[in-house]
Amino acid sequence: MSGLDSDILREKIKQKMPKAPKFSFGLKAFLAIAIISLILLGLVGGSFIAVIPAGNVGVLDRFGVVSDTVLSPGFNFKDPLTGVHEMNTQTQQIEYKEVTGTLTSEGLEIKLDSSVLWHLDPTKAPEIYRTVRGDYVDTKLTPSFMGLLRSEIKKYTAEDIYTNKSTEIQADVEHHLKQELGETGIIIERVWLRGIYLPKELQEAITTKQQKQQQAQQMQFTIQQSEQEAKRLVIEAKGIAEANRIKGESVTPTLVSWEFVQGIKTNPNVLYVPIGSGGGNVLFNLPTPNLKS
Repeated sequence: MSGLDSDILREKIKQKMPKAPKFSFGLKAFLAIAIISLILLGLVGGSFIAVIPAGNVGVLDRFGVVSDTVLSPGFNFKDPLTGVHEMNTQTQQIEYKEVTGTLTSEGLEIKLDSSVLWHLDPTKAPEIYRTVRGDYVDTKLTPSFMGLLRSEIKKYTAEDIYTNKSTEIQADVEHHLKQELGETGIIIERVWLRGIYLPKELQEAITTKQQKQQQAQQMQFTIQQSEQEAKRLVIEAKGIAEANRIKGESVTPTLVSWEFVQGIKTNPNVLYVPIGSGGGNVLFNLPTPNLKS
């Protein structure tokens, strides 16, 4: 195919292809304005809307002025010039493992594992945002908890803490922590002391002492039982002696004779014959009759 024929063919193909629509200058300007308006609407409209996730509240901050009104979870309208700071109000747990520097009343250092269950009061979120710098857990909760925990531990000996005072310490720390942080907007739900670790030598000494105390208590119980049994036997013997004394005082010759007569009066082989007043009695043994058939 010659070059001329190729040019003719290309020209025919161009003629058969659909032509792009031609816009007038006015239409082009309208489309440009519409596109720009949509972009601006998206940018500006987004500044009027705040979507707060579940379990959070939104604190409104307009150039450093914090509003006391909070945004609830969900879709909210706001001033486009106001920023929104999200704050978590869900229940959270913070753990403190192998807490050191805690001294007992004797000055012995012990280690602790503990945890705190807490949440943020939504109504106090603006105040916390306004007054607490940085993470309020590190700034408020942890220092208060550590101070109260060490203060309570210092009231007791290592033996008391290891044996039966840990629950009491836990309850006291929880009570005081609720009072101290509740007004600031940090709500304490529970405090746990999950582990108390003493030096091995001290722990063994406490265990040995407890065993000896248990043995002494058992021995004391046995002694008390023996004393009670001895007292019971004495009381019983005194009762028997008193009964015998009363019986002895009540027995007279007349009573003896009467009891004797009552015993033999049904015996057909004995004949009882009283002799005068105060003269005594005579007994006769009667022969047994020989009955013949």
